[in-house]
Amino acid sequence: MNKLLLALGVSALSPLALAKPVIATSIKPVSMIVAAIAGDKAEIQQIVSSTASPHDFAMRPSDLKKILKADTVVWVGESLERFLEKPLENADKEKSSIEWLALDGMALHNFAEEHHHGEDEAEEEHDDHDHEGHDDHDHEEHDDHDHEGHEGHEGHHHDGVDPHVWLSPDNARVLAKAVTARLVSLDSANTKYYKANLASFEKGLNAKDAEIRKALNKVNKVPYIVFHDGYSYFEQHYGLNHVGEITVSPERKPGAKKVAEIRHEIEEHNVQCVFSEPQFSPAIVKTLLEGSDVKTAPLDPLGSKVKMGTNAYFSFLDSLSGQFLSCLG
Repeated sequence: MNKLLLALGVSALSPLALAKPVIATSIKPVSMIVAAIAGDKAEIQQIVSSTASPHDFAMRPSDLKKILKADTVVWVGESLERFLEKPLENADKEKSSIEWLALDGMALHNFAEEHHHGEDEAEEEHDDHDHEGHDDHDHEEHDDHDHEGHEGHEGHHHDGVDPHVWLSPDNARVLAKAVTARLVSLDSANTKYYKANLASFEKGLNAKDAEIRKALNKVNKVPYIVFHDGYSYFEQHYGLNHVGEITVSPERKPGAKKVAEIRHEIEEHNVQCVFSEPQFSPAIVKTLLEGSDVKTAPLDPLGSKVKMGTNAYFSFLDSLSGQFLSCLG
């Protein structure tokens, strides 16, 4: 009889014992670092699809549910993901969230003033922006979106702090430590597991960083132009030779004046490659390079094709460095 009662007691408690912390993440690079620490002990719910861009994202009811159900929300911050501000506030998740940009120990860059030129003329053709590259934007459901995300984004300009912090291995370390501390507080029974994963992540990151630096040193003098000014952390970390960008904000299509300026920059700096981005239509890049021998290749700042797992962030760094090497080498 006692054995039966014990069995029933264990059965009743098992759902609680097996419950995993639920972590909602904003974008895929955040998910990669969370996954490295969480392993199979926590559930990750990503808000922005891997094929979408946070620059023009709008929340759906299903995204709001992820926030409500999460034990912790991990996001980059307001300057990249303004669409998350009000939902976090409304769900009373602000204090329990991890805002990457606000963490102690972050090495942050400011957008350079010279990158603001061309912003006015970019507005000229903004209404004609080609959304073909936004594969994940479900326009049939667009009317049901929380448009506060888009309205807030209208004020998004590339000035102040550059929010693309996931492109810095040093900043990735900072987030990994913060995620470890939060998971330990949520799930103390697996403290050793999370701390071991952090140690493994830091060791692997040091090795990957050194490997990539050695490879990119061979092309760090080659001039190139990027689709938008969002790679400064990676470029400065590895000493690459970025000489310009097509647009300061990727949701804006450059006007005729900006196109002429870029063509002049290509000639003046002997640019070897102009990078596109898979989240946005490459049509403007093709237009820029008509009649020239300049190479082009996609540069994916979000790692949309990287397979999720504990080593995903390392694969992401490999993928990004490989994209640079393929066009600059």
